[in-house]
Amino acid sequence: MKIKLFAILFLILATAIGGSYLIFTYPYSSGTRSGKLVKLSKKGILYPTYEGILDLGSGDKLTWEFSIHDKKIGEELAKHSGKNVKLNYDELFFKILFETKYNVTAYEVERAKEILREDLRFCRLVQVMRRSLSVVNEIRENILKYDAQLLPEVRDCQK
Repeated sequence: MKIKLFAILFLILATAIGGSYLIFTYPYSSGTRSGKLVKLSKKGILYPTYEGILDLGSGDKLTWEFSIHDKKIGEELAKHSGKNVKLNYDELFFKILFETKYNVTAYEVERAKEILREDLRFCRLVQVMRRSLSVVNEIRENILKYDAQLLPEVRDCQK
């Protein structure tokens, strides 16, 4: 009789623990959001997480709050504060140990705007240097000598 009672209690306890684990950790939704990372801070003592705010820039809700449960992702993303990022996230059923129910699982730094601006500056510099034949000849020799792979990029700016 006692063995059956302990077995039933064990099954009830195991089911409750397993069900709780699934409810609190299993995502019911996932998605991607892009914007400027304006805040990322580490919070918590027993179960530390990274809590952040993403500036979406437009729409009804201009900011989006999120949590990062993975320490490695949080430390890496902290290096990109102030930059435009694309965050992949899972939405959890409940937020028990975290400030939000959005758990960031991966990120990507968006560099398209920064690279475009750098390319424009580079091409503007090439256009200025083209005005002097002696500068063009001197630069061409140095490019061929030190970094021949740069020459096609220079030629792309002349089109």
